[in-house]
Amino acid sequence: MTEAQAPSPSDPYRAAFQSSSRPLALLGADGRFFDANPAFCTLSRRDLAQLVGTAPDWIAPWRDGLAILSGPDGNRVDVSLALAPLPGGGTLIDLDPWPEVRQRAAERAHREMRAIIENTYEFIGLLSPEGHLLDANRTAMSFIKSNDFESVRGHFFADTPWWGHSSEERLLLIDAIRRASQGEFVRFETSHRGGDGELAYIDFSLKPVTDTDGTVIYLVPEGRDITQRKRAESDLLAAKLEAESANRAKSNFLATVSHELRTPLNAVIGFSEALLSDALGPLDPEQARDYLRLIHAAGHHLGALIEDILDVSRVELGHVDLAEDEVCPGDLVASVRRLLDPHAEEGSIRLQVDLPSTLPRLRADSRRLRQVLLNLVTNAIKFTPAGGR
Repeated sequence: MTEAQAPSPSDPYRAAFQSSSRPLALLGADGRFFDANPAFCTLSRRDLAQLVGTAPDWIAPWRDGLAILSGPDGNRVDVSLALAPLPGGGTLIDLDPWPEVRQRAAERAHREMRAIIENTYEFIGLLSPEGHLLDANRTAMSFIKSNDFESVRGHFFADTPWWGHSSEERLLLIDAIRRASQGEFVRFETSHRGGDGELAYIDFSLKPVTDTDGTVIYLVPEGRDITQRKRAESDLLAAKLEAESANRAKSNFLATVSHELRTPLNAVIGFSEALLSDALGPLDPEQARDYLRLIHAAGHHLGALIEDILDVSRVELGHVDLAEDEVCPGDLVASVRRLLDPHAEEGSIRLQVDLPSTLPRLRADSRRLRQVLLNLVTNAIKFTPAGGR
């Protein structure tokens, strides 16, 4: 091909030639480069100025089919070479770098798969059919606080640090390797002790990998840390046992309360029947008043027990409603003193009230506020020695 025969820069074929992603080049009738597109220059690692006027003696063998490009830096690239004659004695060189592309694609796929395996939270490895360790991902190695895979490579898997803490777990694994090497998928729960000494619960599986003939060529061990799930199950069981214990306690409480309720209730019924039936004969007024006082005291006691039970039930159900009353602090304290004066006198204790007369009125639940004061003063009376105040 002569220069006069070359397409002009404005020729659409020239534009297609230059923009093609396939590596293309033109040889003149003298067998030397006349032109090459950017893809060809990139693949050959030579720019156009280096190519023009030179022979393609770095492409061998010079025939259609697989060939090798030798780069100026010594690198070699496998390509598929196609040669097409051109009018005027020139030659079109068409390269297909598919061997390199395929290799790069395979390498990229390997890197991508390795990235997935290395960064998963699961323990993944590779064993020979006999159970010797061929590979382990970063997650598995970091669990035993090691980044030196060579220290465990080739070891029988049951003899590695993941299984050294328990002879029982080791025997489970040995049996699993035997079964998996025969083509069975094996899965069980086990435990591993990490490099920090902490015990982790593992959902472990061993999967056989076979070739086209069905022969087992690898075993893939995989472990998922289920420690949190096991702890949650343990917490749930503990909560269940606690609830059952609380239920038994409630049953005991009800049994005790029912007994305590019967005591004052029997007193109310018994003394009132005695008064109504004259079973004890005619009673003088003082005896009748004694019976009435006993009935009155038993009734108050019974009422207090019922209020306590109702309060506990309301609190458990979350149904405690507070009434908003207008309360005079002085009247409230005086009523508590009247109720507890007899109880204090029985213990030879004097109740003394020291309350400013200028206290403002309050908005409060008067019954519950009275109960608070009753509890406080009752405890004070209980723990005050005789003769105190």
